[in-house]
Amino acid sequence: MDNVKEMESFAEVIRQAISETFVRLDNDWIAVGHMSGTTVTAAIVIGYLLTVANIGDSSAVLDTGCSILELTGSHRIQSNPDEQSRLRLAGCTLAPLGFHLQGPARQGELGVGPLRLWPGGLCVSRSVGDLDAGPEVVPLPHIRQVILPSAGARIIICSDGVWDLMSLSKAVKLCRFKPAAAASATLMGAVSRDLRLLDDASIIVVDLLPSDTTSWPTVALKTNPKPEKSGGLFACFRPELDEPDSRDLHTSAPGHLAFLADLDSLRIYPQLRAALQRSQIQHLATALNNAAGGKPGIDYTMHGTNGKVLLYRGYLENGGSQGGNGSMGRSNSSTAVAEVASEGGGANASNHSHHSNHSGGLLGLGDQAGKPLAHSAGNSEYESPVMAFGSLQGPRPSATALGQVA
Repeated sequence: MDNVKEMESFAEVIRQAISETFVRLDNDWIAVGHMSGTTVTAAIVIGYLLTVANIGDSSAVLDTGCSILELTGSHRIQSNPDEQSRLRLAGCTLAPLGFHLQGPARQGELGVGPLRLWPGGLCVSRSVGDLDAGPEVVPLPHIRQVILPSAGARIIICSDGVWDLMSLSKAVKLCRFKPAAAASATLMGAVSRDLRLLDDASIIVVDLLPSDTTSWPTVALKTNPKPEKSGGLFACFRPELDEPDSRDLHTSAPGHLAFLADLDSLRIYPQLRAALQRSQIQHLATALNNAAGGKPGIDYTMHGTNGKVLLYRGYLENGGSQGGNGSMGRSNSSTAVAEVASEGGGANASNHSHHSNHSGGLLGLGDQAGKPLAHSAGNSEYESPVMAFGSLQGPRPSATALGQVA
């Protein structure tokens, strides 16, 4: 019982630390003058505790070998009624792009594409940066925590350019019995051949294994042997079955998992919103505008082209981070990364793999306005805060573990 309470207490520390880290990351992003923004999906592994925090729509899925578990909560406005309600209650304008392509659709007009937030025209309600989209676009993540299976598991993290083309179940099935590097290459090959590809795509495949296991395909074959291919004239017309959700399986069944936590940090830690420099900038801008006798207007410029708030760049200050010491169980991990840019009509995929025996690690992915994932695994210099993977010492991971913003 004490161990359970200790685990729950430790997990809560991690949740609060990662939420504070996202706030710090957003403040640092704005401090250097970036007007663009990025989604962030970060996975922290400490022993058998997996914590995934995300903002935006770069989703992650866990593969147990015989079931799957979605690790992220999407902040795509079109598919998130709770976020739609939050934004509307705050007085935000939600509408698809108008047929004139110069702003939101007029009232009663069908419009083009998904629901967007105006000004800015963002499809997601949470991100790092995107200051010109207004104060309701916040960097506070959705957080899910789960205890990893003792046999190991695989994590697949992709930007929306991938998930717009395939389901979580299909992605898992395509690469389940392949090593991490081959798995990322397989997924990227499937995406780059799809004629519907309109966005850049980033893929990270991570195998989390016990210290005495070196191969995820070996684990997957033990838990879920490859089914024999059935022949017959009409075999190709049979519908493909989705992988079962880990939560729906019986508690005694292989592959059953349940969330230790599944929460929205904006609701759980509302005090963190006051620490956002973006909120102070918005209040200052309003005060200066009112003092000058101006009337607040609505700017429907598409996101990324409005730079007025840079006038207040000198107003920003950076926060600090805390660290600690602790011990964690050891495990093997192999990571493979693939990326493809959609510009130029061709799809150039590259794959990089990383293998380490580590006591803890942090992995993340960001999708920054048409820029694909940086290439190297294990390097902390990135164009956007996309990825860091290494040892985390202590129960409170440092804010700098997410990597540096160039």
